[in-house]
Amino acid sequence: MQHLLKPFIILAVGAVLTTPTAWGTDLKSYRWKNRLLLVFSPAESNPDFAAFDRSLTMQDPEVKDRDLIVFRVFEKDPSRLEKQPLAPEDADKLRRRFKAAPGRFTVILIGKDGGVKMVREHRAALAEIFDLIDSMPMRQQEMREKGENR
Repeated sequence: MQHLLKPFIILAVGAVLTTPTAWGTDLKSYRWKNRLLLVFSPAESNPDFAAFDRSLTMQDPEVKDRDLIVFRVFEKDPSRLEKQPLAPEDADKLRRRFKAAPGRFTVILIGKDGGVKMVREHRAALAEIFDLIDSMPMRQQEMREKGENR
């Protein structure tokens, strides 16, 4: 029985270690695979956050097409990595690492190379973020490979 259980345990542990929650704030694990959008807000009820989040939801296919992973980091509410809960200590690490000012809505775009590409406070437009991403050489190559013309 043990010989049957061992492969199952190895697979289960591997699945847990590759989930977004396990990756957490180890942003290096996303490098060369995903662009990251860090959205910092005092709370989900913040008007700037609510408007931006609606825009993200409405344009989800476009978000996915650009390999964007969205971190929603709140001061008062539970934070999320995509739809998965983000541990409070991971949310705090992100706030400190990116110097997100308390009480402010801030959006930070990180490219696939791991570099910060854009920082916007108070208001952020998804169209501006998409335009910036689409102007990047790596994204241009991705679009050529997909046969897209933009």
